[in-house]
Amino acid sequence: MYEIEARLQEMVPTARITDQDLVNSEAKSDLIIRIGHQITNLEVLANLAEFADEFLSKSPTIQKNCLNQLIDQGLHLQQSKDDIVHFIDKVLQHSSDTSDTERVLDKCRQLDKELYVKLVCTTFAEQRYSEIGEMVKSLTALEDTTLTSLILAGLGAHLASTDLYIKMMEVAISEEIADKLVEQLKEAGFRAQACSLQLMALRIPGALRTMSSFKL
Repeated sequence: MYEIEARLQEMVPTARITDQDLVNSEAKSDLIIRIGHQITNLEVLANLAEFADEFLSKSPTIQKNCLNQLIDQGLHLQQSKDDIVHFIDKVLQHSSDTSDTERVLDKCRQLDKELYVKLVCTTFAEQRYSEIGEMVKSLTALEDTTLTSLILAGLGAHLASTDLYIKMMEVAISEEIADKLVEQLKEAGFRAQACSLQLMALRIPGALRTMSSFKL
C-alpha cells in the first residue's frame, strides 16, 4: 500500500490511500478517478493513465472504463487543443480496442469541431477523412497546426475554395510541406492554385517562407 501511495504522491503530493481503496478492482478504479479529479495538468494526467493501465491490468473491463474516464477528464481541462489531442493520443496507446478511439472521436465532435479535426488526423482515422474534409469548409478559423495536420493527411485541397486558403498556403510554405499541398491541389483539379503555390514556394528562401515575407 505504501509503495502505491508513494507512486501516486509523485503525481499528486496530497494523495492518500487506505486499505479500502485496494479491496478490489472497482475500488482501485475509484481511487484513480478520485486522484484524477485533483489533476489540472495533462502530462500528469497522462502519467496517471499509464499507472492505471498497469494498476488495473488484471481487470480489462474496469481498466478500459477507467482510462476512458480519465480521457473525459482531460477533455474538460483548460488546455490548448494540441495538448489535449496529444494527451488523448498518448492514453489511447494503452488500448487495443478501436471502439475506445471511436468513442472519444464522437465525443470530440460534439465538444469542438476543430479539436475533432485534429484528433481524426492524429489518430489516422481515415474512415472519417471525407467527413472532416467537408466539415472544415464551414469553419472560419483554424489554427496553423490544424492546417498542417490537414495537409499531412492529404486533405488540404478541401480548403482551396475557402477564405482559409491563403493562410493554408502560408502554413504550407513555412512548414516546408508546400510540395504535398501542390500535389493535393493538382489531384483535386485546382491546377492554377497548384502552379501558383509551387512558384511561390520556389521563390522564397526557407528562412523567409511566410506569405508576409513574400509580400515584402
